Amino acid sequence: MTLTTQQLRFFEEFGFIKLKQAFAPEIGEITREFEQVFIDRGIVHDGVKRSCIVPFADQREKLCALLDHPVVLGAAKSLLGDDFNYLGSDGNYYAGDTNWHTDGFHVVGRYIKMAFYLDPVRKDTGALRVVPGSHAIDTKWEGRHPAKAEELYGIKPSEIPAQVLDNDPGDLLIFNHNIMHAAFGGNARRRMFTLNLCSRAKTDEEMADLEKFINGNARFWVDSCYSDLMRRTAGPERQRHLEQVLQHEFALPGLAAKCRETMPEPARG
Repeated sequence: MTLTTQQLRFFEEFGFIKLKQAFAPEIGEITREFEQVFIDRGIVHDGVKRSCIVPFADQREKLCALLDHPVVLGAAKSLLGDDFNYLGSDGNYYAGDTNWHTDGFHVVGRYIKMAFYLDPVRKDTGALRVVPGSHAIDTKWEGRHPAKAEELYGIKPSEIPAQVLDNDPGDLLIFNHNIMHAAFGGNARRRMFTLNLCSRAKTDEEMADLEKFINGNARFWVDSCYSDLMRRTAGPERQRHLEQVLQHEFALPGLAAKCRETMPEPARG
């Protein structure tokens, strides 16, 4: 599967795209595997704070295989190039609102997130909201700061004009890391996991940005962006999408060790 010219243009301009029911045939198995990761790790979500596991898809062979799925490969190659990098994944139980934020601000390369929501969500029940176009590299635009809605505009953050991405299990949401996004009104057990990907770094500036992203995983107390299972089950195609990160995560173990000394628990996001 490759994205159409129209889909690519939409993503370029607005910073997101929804592939409706792209994983409808597999969503039951995907959901069971999601639940099993939390069982295997002995994590019981308390419904009060977000529960997060990093890396996530790496914990089950069938979830690792999403990196080989034609929808994931086709969309990733369309947006990032044939030699894209897989950066890792996170699995979450969310509780309550998630205020406006970005997942980074990258002025070189392109970083995207593929999100699998495992529960039906709508505008007032935790659906992802995005500010279309806010991924553009223009830090002077105040519209990139909706978390300051009350200060800037005298309205609640939930009243910021935004595109609501209603979701049913089986849909795939893809968005640029730079885009402003949030969720409001969700219940205490919303299930979602993501795959993070980027274009292959080719310049010194892009390499520095990639290493910064990799090293950010230290807050999760991990020594590698991937599990042994993800690496062990990788065929030649998947290995191509792991190799650059593996070559540049050399500082991560030491940084993670420092985080274990200074943080009471791994980060929850």
